[in-house]
Amino acid sequence: MKSSGFENIDAGTRSIIVISVAAAFFAWDLGFEFGAHGRVFFEKVFVAWSVSLALLIIFIIIPKRLLSVPPSLWVATAVPTLWLLIAAANRAAPDEILFRHVLTVLGFVAVLACFPYVAYVIVSVLYPEFTRIRERGPKLGIIFIIVLMTFVGYLVGLNHYRFLTCDDFEISGQSVPANCSHF
Repeated sequence: MKSSGFENIDAGTRSIIVISVAAAFFAWDLGFEFGAHGRVFFEKVFVAWSVSLALLIIFIIIPKRLLSVPPSLWVATAVPTLWLLIAAANRAAPDEILFRHVLTVLGFVAVLACFPYVAYVIVSVLYPEFTRIRERGPKLGIIFIIVLMTFVGYLVGLNHYRFLTCDDFEISGQSVPANCSHF
């Protein structure tokens, strides 16, 4: 059998490929969901929160002599849990305007700063060779792929009725969008 050439790829390039494909899947799914339904469903938020909490617990458990955790990472892993606790408190006191403002700010911080940083740390642990890549091109390429797949997913989700029917959503167990196609 003829060699494909992929078996000779160095570890850094291999990590770029794997990270790009995994990130593309998540970005597509997020974009499609937001496009089709106008929101990101709770299970994705809870996945991101649970990963952040797991890292926070690991940082507490692992002795400091084995793992030095920078303060920014302590904050990045703690903010999603703080956001969840404030969200629960907001349910108990829905008229409290301060809770809503703090919740909104922490939500934006969690989504725009904490979750990407936590994802970078996980990637760095799984693929340490990724952090050794000094060129900007491959890392910017991953960001481009994430943005592109999120945007394409959003556009397809927004125009889901051109690709999918109501039955497709129902059979898959998805929430059926109001403007889905019946045929």
